[in-house]
Amino acid sequence: MSTDPRREVRFAYIASFLTPLTLMISGIIAVIYSAYKLNKGTDELSYSHYYTIIRTFFYFFTFFVVLGVTAATTTGIIAGAEYWVYSPVLHKLLQAIPVVGLVIALLAIVKWFIQHIQGMKLLKANQPIEL
Repeated sequence: MSTDPRREVRFAYIASFLTPLTLMISGIIAVIYSAYKLNKGTDELSYSHYYTIIRTFFYFFTFFVVLGVTAATTTGIIAGAEYWVYSPVLHKLLQAIPVVGLVIALLAIVKWFIQHIQGMKLLKANQPIEL
């Protein structure tokens, strides 16, 4: 019984695609599955897609960690400054940080979805992703 490698890659894409909606659970499953398939050996087309799924996951994971740390640090600094010197500007800036972080995160999630849709289109056309 042989399985279609494109179908297996499609599973990894769908699991990875759902990562922002499942709070990373499906993304972790996709990365583990992709790494397992890479370790077993696969053709060049599947390899390029599995590798891209893993790379994209860690790229965006790192981005969101840095975004969270940056937002938390900036909020702490501004809150500390506002404690010592009250300013309406600092107060408005303190209120704007979560909104700015949310906008940046939403843009990153949209980019995540677009990249996965493009990858699935390339997979459907039997084209590898340029590494």
